[in-house]
Amino acid sequence: MKKQLRVLQIANQAGPLYLFMPPLCNALREMGAEIEFACMPVGALWEPLKQSESEVHALPAGSWSNPLTWWKLYWKLRELFRARRFDLMIVHTPAMSWVARAAANNLIPASIYFAHGLPFAPLQSKLPHLVFRCIEQFMARYTDAVIVVNSDDAAACRKVKLTRSEGRCYHVPGPGVDLEAFAEQPSEHLITKLEKDFGLTAGKPMVLYLGRFIPTKRPGDVLELARRIGPEVEFVMAGEGPMWKQIKKAGDEIGSHVKVVEFTHEVRLLLARCSLFLLPSVFREGLPQTLLEAQAAGKPAVAYNVRGPRDIIDHGTTGFLVEPRNVDALCESVRNILENDDLRVKMGQAGQKRMEDKFSIKPALSAILPAVREVLQKKKICDLQYRGEIDYGTK
Repeated sequence: MKKQLRVLQIANQAGPLYLFMPPLCNALREMGAEIEFACMPVGALWEPLKQSESEVHALPAGSWSNPLTWWKLYWKLRELFRARRFDLMIVHTPAMSWVARAAANNLIPASIYFAHGLPFAPLQSKLPHLVFRCIEQFMARYTDAVIVVNSDDAAACRKVKLTRSEGRCYHVPGPGVDLEAFAEQPSEHLITKLEKDFGLTAGKPMVLYLGRFIPTKRPGDVLELARRIGPEVEFVMAGEGPMWKQIKKAGDEIGSHVKVVEFTHEVRLLLARCSLFLLPSVFREGLPQTLLEAQAAGKPAVAYNVRGPRDIIDHGTTGFLVEPRNVDALCESVRNILENDDLRVKMGQAGQKRMEDKFSIKPALSAILPAVREVLQKKKICDLQYRGEIDYGTK
């Protein structure tokens, strides 16, 4: 078996690689593996990803609706695979995974699809669900393992074979959250500076939304809550996406208590400052990292009861799950938390305990690394030794 392990991680953009994968990458490096990244050079996290200790390869950027984008990506990846001779590919995000898994055929010995939400989801209409399921079943011939992060996807994998005959699906509790980093309370002067930078009023309750500004994330529902609840509560919405300008304009019209800002690196400070975290998404969620981080920061959360959030939130204990698209129920749950300080504190503490037990770095890597090891052993590449006592952080 080969001793030196060369791993390539691929995504459509830098986000999954920069935000989700540091614990796994750090663990693999500790075991002597070489890690490289590949993605399109777009988005706010491209430059930070380039500053990481891994070599980063730029892939051709373009619209997924343009067939030329797929063609360019396929041949660029084939060229990269021939030149670098990787042992293992871990690929994220559906469309990129389809191209990469096909391109890796006969060039990379082992391929793992790390699915942060399978593309066929419970709330989809029948045709998209059928199409995406058929695509994933077709891609199984190029896939040695699928890693899923929520119970709905795990159930789907028990019904639908998404790997080669000898492959299997692994259910893991996400990529892991650095509980200590998010639980740590920042100094008062940093909070004061944040309030000044974001135009927040000291001591006033604040509801936080972090995410993409796309229709299925339903940022408009956050605005509706801000309109109903009024200026006694401030709402901060941060992220990027095609709806950002539209939401920004609508937020300004509602009032100064709505702060719509672009992508920010002040996530930990915003989580420390907020009263609760809001995720009104009906997107094909995997295991929303921002929701995990909010609970790790000791903040109660309110979300729609969809795939992903229902694995994270213990309804009534760490937050509330409400019927998808039911803004009335969303508003009632938010008010319930904001108006009850004891409930808010208890939910925050329960959320931190749940994160420590189920979703922190140690339980996550304790599930992911054995899955990677099993794939490498089956393909006779190497025997990956996981030293479980090591604390693999995100730094």
